[in-house]
Amino acid sequence: MSTLLKEIQLKYSSLSEKDKRIANFLISHPAEATRCNIKELAKKTKTSTSTITRFAKKVSCKNFVELKVKLAQELQYESHDDIHVFLKNHYKNMIDNIQNLNGNEQIQEVIRLIVEAKNIYIYGLGSSGLAAQEFNYRLSRMGLSSQSITDSHLMLIRSALCTENDLILAFSRSGQTKDLITSIEKAKKKGVKVVSFTAYGETPLTKASDVTLWTMHPVKNGYFSTGIDLSTFYLIDLISLKLLADPARKTTYEETISVISSESHIKKG
Repeated sequence: MSTLLKEIQLKYSSLSEKDKRIANFLISHPAEATRCNIKELAKKTKTSTSTITRFAKKVSCKNFVELKVKLAQELQYESHDDIHVFLKNHYKNMIDNIQNLNGNEQIQEVIRLIVEAKNIYIYGLGSSGLAAQEFNYRLSRMGLSSQSITDSHLMLIRSALCTENDLILAFSRSGQTKDLITSIEKAKKKGVKVVSFTAYGETPLTKASDVTLWTMHPVKNGYFSTGIDLSTFYLIDLISLKLLADPARKTTYEETISVISSESHIKKG
């Protein structure tokens, strides 16, 4: 990610609602933003020219003009010759940002909750369901009682049946998916602990969570969003490896993988 967009990401959670509207537009439509004058950007973000000027100063720019210049310079990766460099820098910055946003204490608390939970239910709707399923595979192979739920109706049922000894791991990019929030709030009333994985900023999901691990907002390059799923899977990798530092879980994981591999060879034979 570029230096300017990186700074916006890092400061996002401390921004006002109006500033967040500006930040969201710059992150999602950086090329379009460079073509806007200050009045046009104010109209698109439903803010004011003075708010945009103050926002520019908050992200280390003297004024809106300098903000546009920096943004334009940092969009030069769109040249095909620079795409490899862009992706390399983008992913490196993404990992650096994730490490800055998620302290070791947060990670250790999540691991403690996972290890101590009687049952672990992993929620994720839409594309977030892929992360939920992958994390479930890993935890199950370690011998932990885990289940991924990617259907909103089943999610609601499970929340109604949870107990205070259970744990919910919730994946959501926006942190505002209505069906997910409804299920989380129902589980919270029963004393269930909740860990959320979401792009940072205060949302209904983070308000209902005991611990939040931050992923990244999507950065659009004109065709698709880059990095957001990678930031989620980076956290899954990190937690998985820390859990596997326990010899018993590592042994169980290796035995499970061995069984799966053997079954696969038998079927192919």
